[in-house]
Amino acid sequence: MNKDELERTQKMLQKEGYEILKEMKLMEYLANFGNPQIVGSLALGLMTWPDIDIELVKEIREDEYWKMVKYIFQQSNLKGIFIMDYRSSLNPNTPKGLYIGVRYYGKQKSPWKIDIWFLPKRDPNVENLNEWIKNVLKDEHRLPILEIKHALSSHPKYTKEIFSVDIYRAVIERGIKNIEQFKKYLEKTSRSLD
Repeated sequence: MNKDELERTQKMLQKEGYEILKEMKLMEYLANFGNPQIVGSLALGLMTWPDIDIELVKEIREDEYWKMVKYIFQQSNLKGIFIMDYRSSLNPNTPKGLYIGVRYYGKQKSPWKIDIWFLPKRDPNVENLNEWIKNVLKDEHRLPILEIKHALSSHPKYTKEIFSVDIYRAVIERGIKNIEQFKKYLEKTSRSLD
């Protein structure tokens, strides 16, 4: 994809993502339990595929979690729902909380992935990646991030071993500009796309 196509796709996905949230009344419903925040590529304007990330940071109450699951289950365009308890997860790339994974059909009948996390309050001494990215992201970072994310979007290691935050850090902190440079960057961190 060229620059114009990447930017057009990003804008189209971002617009549809916000429309889906409005259609589902998801943020309004989550607001009954606290202050939900849209994070990740939708919030940052870095979308290359249909994905929405939402965090609700507060004391976790399981009764509220199950109310949310029930609310989502009643949505008419629901394709699937996955629930997981990651509060004791040992994976450093997984938040420690309750997860609801939603697959939802958008306007184009394309499936959207919606990740909803019920998370405890953050330790003030631990870096908040969402805030860090918002604070340091510049316009010149956007195109390289979109290009690399697009190149990796169907790679089997993407979202399992290599994450969007790896791309953000490589571009923002190391000045990586394209997929070839990103591959070399991964090698220096003892990882690979092979």
